[in-house]
Parts: sequence; structure tokens; C-alpha cells
Amino acid sequence: MMKDTLNLAAVSAAGGSDQEAKLLGVLKSNASSLKEKCDACRELSIIAGKDSIDTLASLLDNDKLAHMARYGMETIPDPGVDDAFRAALDKLTGLRLAGVIGSIGVRRDAKAIKPLTKLLSSTDNVVAQAAARALGSIGTVEAAEAIQRAIKKTPKANQLAFCEGLFRCAENLVKQNFQAEAVKIYNQILKMDAPHQVRAGALRGVVLNSGREGYQVLMDAIRGDDYAMTAAAARIAQEMPGRLNRMMRSELANLSEDKQTLFKQALNME
Repeated sequence: MMKDTLNLAAVSAAGGSDQEAKLLGVLKSNASSLKEKCDACRELSIIAGKDSIDTLASLLDNDKLAHMARYGMETIPDPGVDDAFRAALDKLTGLRLAGVIGSIGVRRDAKAIKPLTKLLSSTDNVVAQAAARALGSIGTVEAAEAIQRAIKKTPKANQLAFCEGLFRCAENLVKQNFQAEAVKIYNQILKMDAPHQVRAGALRGVVLNSGREGYQVLMDAIRGDDYAMTAAAARIAQEMPGRLNRMMRSELANLSEDKQTLFKQALNME
């Protein structure tokens, strides 16, 4: 090994900006091994500041180091990281582009909503799916509306990822007390030709965030012909004790025998 190769154990023993500078030296050195550079990115994820952004960003198109470079960048609090990730959207393709999109989602950069919206229509399904998930993580009304528009046109292969993005948006909106907006998302998914597990998740979202109206939605699922949704309703009913339990006791007599058994077990009814 050449003399200018740095010993990471010694680097870790250094402190402050001196430690950061030495780690950046590892990344810039042609004599450093791949492992040393990966370890440097890992260390930088803990201590890096603004001075590390350019060096790490220069590795975003590196076949072997792109992932670790993003790992090092994601935790840097400086907004320059977000600028660098957004700038990379126009320069990268394929998996490296999808990786940067994922990092933008981790950082929940609302300024990236417009470029991510354009990527929802990418012919590279991996990129389009990553954009949907990232927008979901950003979780604003604007991000949700972008996915809601795009999901109507996206190929079937992308629909599950787009639904995941919508679920993420809805969950974030609920946390921000925007239940009405979240319910609109859940209702859209509920009406889609999606797998049962996806529609069951949407049903839960509608019921638990619609107040009294949620009871009627649940009762419609219970009375319906789709047994998978009825089973989902039974699971949701377990989260809604009290008034629902009383409603179900009066409803049981109107249900088929198999549904009666299902709900008796779900609600611990005799």
C-alpha cells in the first residue's frame, strides 16, 4: 500500500474539522481502497458538515461508491445537500438516479416535488416507482395530488409502488391533521382495481379517519359480496370498540352464517 493511504483508525481518533478533512482526503486519494472509501463515507455520515457535500456529491455517479456517498450525505443538516440531490436528478439514470430519488424522500425535500412529478412518467419503471415513493415520503397535499394524477396513466407494473406512495402521503397528512385530504386518497385507492391487501389498507384508512361516516363505510364492506373486504372489515372492527360493537350485535342476525362466525370471533362476542 502506498504511503499516502490513510489509516481510518487514526482518522477516527482525530477530532472536529480535522477529522472531516482527513476523511475527505481518503475519498480523494487514488491510493485509498474501496473499503477505506466506504468506511470514510460511513464516518462522514456521523460528523460531516457543509464542507463534505461537494466531495460526496461527486461520487453520486460512481458505480461502486454512489450508495455510500448518499449514505454520507443524507444526515448532513445543511440544505446544500438537498440542492446537490436535486441537481443530480438531471444528470443520472437508472439505479443511481433511483437511489438519489430515494435519498430525497428520506430528507423530505418539498422543493423536489416538481422534478419528481416529471419522473413519475419515466419509461424506466424503477425510476418512476422511486419517484412515487419519494413523493409519498414528502407527504404534502401537492405531492399527493401529483401521484393521484399520475397513477391513472402509469403502467400496471408501477401501480403497487404508486399506491405505496399514496399510502405514505395519506399517513403523513393524518399526522398533520389533514384527515379530509387523507380520506380522499384512501377513497381513490379503495375504488381502484388493486389487490385485496391494497384495498383493505385503503378501507382501514377511510374508516378510521372519517368519524361517524366511517361506520357506514365499514358496514357496507361487511354487507358486501367481496369476502376479502369483509374479512378486512372484521380486522378493522377490532380497532373500533364501543359503538361499533353494539351496531354489530344488531347486524349479526342479517349476516350469513360464515360472516356471523367471523365477526363473533373478531369482536369476542358470545
